[in-house]
Amino acid sequence: MRKLSIFLGMFFDAMAIFLSLYLSAFIKFRWGIFPGVSPVSSQIIVYGSLASIIYWWITFSLTGAYRLHWDRSWADEIKMVFKPIVAGFVILSLFAFLISPQASIGRWIFFVYFTLINLLVYTARSFSRLLERRLAKKKLLRRNVLVIGLGKSAKELQDYLAINPSLGYNVVGFINPPHPVINPAITRLPLGEVIDIADLAKKHDITDLLVTIASNFHDDILSLLLPSVQSGIRVKLVPDLFDVVAGHVHNTQILGQPLMELVPDRLSFWEKLVKTAGDYLISLMVIILGLPLWIFVSVAIAIDSRGGVFYRQKRTGEGGKVYRIFKFRSMVADAEKGTGAVWAGKDDARVTKTGRIIRKTRIDEVPQFLNVLTGDMAVVGPRPERPEIIEELRTIYPFYDKRLTVKPGITGWAQVNLEYDTSIEDVSRKLTHDFQYIENQSLFLDLEILARTVLVVLTGKGAH
Repeated sequence: MRKLSIFLGMFFDAMAIFLSLYLSAFIKFRWGIFPGVSPVSSQIIVYGSLASIIYWWITFSLTGAYRLHWDRSWADEIKMVFKPIVAGFVILSLFAFLISPQASIGRWIFFVYFTLINLLVYTARSFSRLLERRLAKKKLLRRNVLVIGLGKSAKELQDYLAINPSLGYNVVGFINPPHPVINPAITRLPLGEVIDIADLAKKHDITDLLVTIASNFHDDILSLLLPSVQSGIRVKLVPDLFDVVAGHVHNTQILGQPLMELVPDRLSFWEKLVKTAGDYLISLMVIILGLPLWIFVSVAIAIDSRGGVFYRQKRTGEGGKVYRIFKFRSMVADAEKGTGAVWAGKDDARVTKTGRIIRKTRIDEVPQFLNVLTGDMAVVGPRPERPEIIEELRTIYPFYDKRLTVKPGITGWAQVNLEYDTSIEDVSRKLTHDFQYIENQSLFLDLEILARTVLVVLTGKGAH
């Protein structure tokens, strides 16, 4: 039913898109109110209007428009219509200029088309919203959720969702909070504990986790994050006064019921698209254009010490996924054979002569661009850490898993500001920088980090 609803939404959009261009072209070419304009046949207008559907479908799809309208307010829907249309018109104008610099779309017809497509598409989205609400009210369109907590807030949320079936929330059950509730308001038997969330999510096709325990139980809230992110579940928190005043998480709502979404996407779809495309482009350029230098480095490593040119090691990436990282070998072969996973020291005797040079210039990191091409890493992001060291860090920093909610990067905010980690104590400072990056992600911040990375490579600042 979800796919059918989305398909119908696209169909309503197609009708609006067709009518907007058809009416605009008819006004310009057939009404005769614009002097000096030659008439165009109705057949051409129809074909052009049909072709425009594909263009706008792609444009709207890239901005994430074709999803259900669950949490969108009417104002949100206006933004979801207006912004991609503005972007689409900019692209059309640039395309027309490239074809013919003397081309003129016409100011009035441009205004008419822009106005019509905004009004008609928004009207189409309103029909889609009403259809979804009707289907949800009849329980034909549902999303399964788990509620964390058994107290008064959980009961109030349950009652609110029960009297608003058009929201489509189906409370599958409740989860015992990490801290026991003295006087539970929920009489239903809990489905399980926090540790059971991943299994329950698979069993009941859970899409959302609604958390009603107080957010000042920081360790409890953070313990929900990674399992939920790994299971593809959206985590929403009923806020308390501190959260509202601090405004430290993204606000969403179920109609009038305020909720805060934990670990929301800081980047829009367009920004994600640009970031991903940039990652692939930068990686290919670095690998291909620098190939002569990488061959020279490989030969130097092979001559300097016994062992392979490349070093592969397990690292933990986004969502706790374990993968193998590629680096130029900068230490003697089997450097950790007798010690296991240990931190690299500032004047580590295991580092080879060539290794000191490539570590100082960060050239040893270059093969990780292969990890970017495989999708395990990004060019910019928190540095990935080894699974066994992460287990140690989790016992010291309960909130460490927040680093695993984004893709790790070859360079990052911590890397351009601080030196290599040489002990557990160094991690605390880097965590602060990593969280600053996660909470303030933007393409401009990525560009700043890339620019500062170039300075680090050229000056050796920040590297041992």
